[in-house]
Amino acid sequence: MEWNDLDTYLKNRPAELIAEKKKGKKIVGYFPGNYVPEEILYAAGAIPICLMHGGNPDPANAALTQVPNIICPFARTQIGERYLKTNPYYSNLDMLVAPVTCQHLKKVGEVWEYYADIDLFKLGVPHQYETDFGYEYYVDRLKVMESRLSEVTGIKVTDEKLADAIVLYNKIRELLRKISQLRRGQNPPVSSLEFVKLNHLSCYIGPLATLSLLEEAYKDAQKRQRKIKDGAPRLLLVGPNIAYGDYKVQELVEAAGGEIVAEEICEGIQYFWRDIDTKGDPLQALAKGYLQNRVPCAFMRNSARKRLDFTLNLVKEFNVAGVIWYELLDCETYDSESFFFSQKLEEQNIPVLILESEYGTGDMGQLKIRIEAFVEQVRGAGSYA
Repeated sequence: MEWNDLDTYLKNRPAELIAEKKKGKKIVGYFPGNYVPEEILYAAGAIPICLMHGGNPDPANAALTQVPNIICPFARTQIGERYLKTNPYYSNLDMLVAPVTCQHLKKVGEVWEYYADIDLFKLGVPHQYETDFGYEYYVDRLKVMESRLSEVTGIKVTDEKLADAIVLYNKIRELLRKISQLRRGQNPPVSSLEFVKLNHLSCYIGPLATLSLLEEAYKDAQKRQRKIKDGAPRLLLVGPNIAYGDYKVQELVEAAGGEIVAEEICEGIQYFWRDIDTKGDPLQALAKGYLQNRVPCAFMRNSARKRLDFTLNLVKEFNVAGVIWYELLDCETYDSESFFFSQKLEEQNIPVLILESEYGTGDMGQLKIRIEAFVEQVRGAGSYA
């Protein structure tokens, strides 16, 4: 396993997609947040691609011809990539599934729908996720999505195909979970940047290739010796989004002598902490797993307490000394919650650094200074007990 070559997989993937497309395979993209069950796309015979590019200011700025700058840079990037037509992951799609989640991604779906140059399905996601009504509504929308996917691919989604897909994706979740849990030790064999890139690869290269890669990565990580800076404080990264290409926080933390050992992120990381139930009706199991049996994102009602409890559990499990809260400019939901989270974490004597950024290099100097100061603050202060 060559950890330095993770980016190579994504560089080679577009050529593979184009070859598959020529054979008649359909490529279906969807936006992150873990509210679109990829198992359904796969069972319909599609090549699923979770669109999560970010970090480059050019696509985000290009989208300003379509939307105002009150839309967050990640959401604007999803518009800009389609508008510029230079990114093969965005320009070779046959269909897009746009979940109705936060207001920003909701607007992205509307802009793509306006241009109507590919099939598009807006997947309703109930924000009252805990109710029976919300669950039943979500199941209904997943059924409609199945039908729309079958129209595009020509392949009918069956319970047997769904059940097989759940088993396959559960194996992927299990391996991501196992690799992440290796980072609980004193010398994590995998860095945050490496783990997040592995996770991002799972969104682009297909489930079978992902499974093979993760099996190799897990075997290698179990025996890997990675040099950690002496006294590096163990940190938890929390926030709404880590896009593919937006790695500056992790790079700055590592350069400052810190070690991010876990991430709690809504968009940009496949959710792997819990498997999907393999018993009973597979579609209902997917609805339960993707809507209710998970950590809810901030736009969901009654979600803050659950995410805080999960964050505190991560702090304990991974022996964390401090939390870095990373949000993007104009992400009003997470911005409003940063105050609540920082209060509650500091009540537990857990230092918190709140960072806000827009894609680009203009804020690098400020981020570098603040991260270096925070790493020095928590260094030697001990971990959470």
